[in-house]
Amino acid sequence: MKERAIKSGFDFIDFWAVDFDYQDGQPFEHHWQAYRTRKDRSLPSVSNHEFDKYTKKGKYIACVKVVDIFGCDTSITVEVAI
Repeated sequence: MKERAIKSGFDFIDFWAVDFDYQDGQPFEHHWQAYRTRKDRSLPSVSNHEFDKYTKKGKYIACVKVVDIFGCDTSITVEVAI
């Protein structure tokens, strides 16, 4: 399994989601998500979702949450300037 992880750690991702307007201290909102199924093991690595709630120019925070095949999840936030 170690060799497989080194070759492509992406294979261990089971689910990922994006909250395009994350507010620290508020629950994560799944504005877009992608996941693997038993029949379809493919997983897109890019969101094709156009978030239409950025109504004013400014800086927003997006949060990306990833869950691996072991059930461990992690999140990262990034600043989005509109």
